Amino acid sequence: MPLYEYVCQQCGQTFEKLVSMSKADDPQSCPGCAGVESRRKLSSFAVSGGSSGAPIAAGPPAGSPFT
Repeated sequence: MPLYEYVCQQCGQTFEKLVSMSKADDPQSCPGCAGVESRRKLSSFAVSGGSSGAPIAAGPPAGSPFT
């Protein structure tokens, strides 16, 4: 199940919940005030690229015939 971020319309608290994709837009109960008037926030997500952690080269390597 994906982790979604919500904001409570009653107390303003932001909270996260694991919710199935089919129920992601349904109001969720707030852990702070127990209100059920919450809205899902548009959240950013992390993207990881590559496994070496080496920086991406800006051009051909030094000494290359293409320099």
